[in-house]
Parts: sequence; C-alpha cells; structure tokens
Amino acid sequence: MVLIGTVKSGGKRRYRQVKFYLDESEYDRLKSLADELGESPASLAKKIVLEYLGLSESASLLKRVCDLEEKYERLVRELGRVEREVAYLMRVVKSKRGS
Repeated sequence: MVLIGTVKSGGKRRYRQVKFYLDESEYDRLKSLADELGESPASLAKKIVLEYLGLSESASLLKRVCDLEEKYERLVRELGRVEREVAYLMRVVKSKRGS
C-alpha cells in the first residue's frame, strides 16, 4: 500500500491511498532494493512513483544535475576553442617577433 498525492479539504491536507499488486518475483526485487537502501518497500514504491511523475525532490535534483552536465560540456568545448585561439595568437606574435 502506497500513499501519494493530497486533496485539500477545508484547508487540510488529505492523503489518498493507492494500492497495487506485485507477483512474488516483483515484490522480492522491490524488497531487496528497499532493504539495500534502508527503506520499506512501500516507501520506495512511493518514491519511484513520485519520481516518475516528476514530483519528487530527487527528480528535480536529477534534472539540475543533467542541466549542469550540459553546461559543463559547453564550457569544455568553449574552453577548447579559446585555447586554440590563444595558441594561434601566440604563434602569430612569435612569428612577428622573429621577423
């Protein structure tokens, strides 16, 4: 049994229950992973659902990490371009001094 979502009723937050069934092997895998993470199977299932829906903090954190990785890659490319330009300018200055 997993609790997700809220319904506002008279200003109060009310949780709704979601229930689903797993076969033995599915449950064993969920339980094994939950144990490994130090969580209950229900808590892990809730986190997985919230992450899938994009409602968890870890989902937004994952997006931020992906965005940062993209920015990092752009910076690396730009730094490489600048490095090549500086090397070219150094060669030009060196050749002018030698003339």
